[in-house]
Amino acid sequence: MEPIPYFFESLDRNAILVRPKQPFFDWANAVFNDGGPINEKDECNIYLVHAKASNEEVMKWVRKHFDGIFVNELNDWCTDEGRWPQKRTYALFTSWFDVETHSMVLDLEDDPVTKE
Repeated sequence: MEPIPYFFESLDRNAILVRPKQPFFDWANAVFNDGGPINEKDECNIYLVHAKASNEEVMKWVRKHFDGIFVNELNDWCTDEGRWPQKRTYALFTSWFDVETHSMVLDLEDDPVTKE
């Protein structure tokens, strides 16, 4: 087993963690009733954006681009766009999701980051 270095390389990104709240789970359970209730509160998506000067700047970015994140979250559970909320506002987004920003994204691996 290789020792873990004491200093890790940081990526030039900020992380945006989007955690679903109960209104999202209520919607997901209404459109995706294929078994037990969906309430995976411990599972959430993390989005990376170019590093900003502050977490406030990251939140400004989120406010400007929330619909793309909203669409991705909806599409993860239901690909039928007709079953998505049609009037997706920032207020609706924040009622369905908690958003956390993180300024330090550290790479613990030696191999390069790849996109799929």
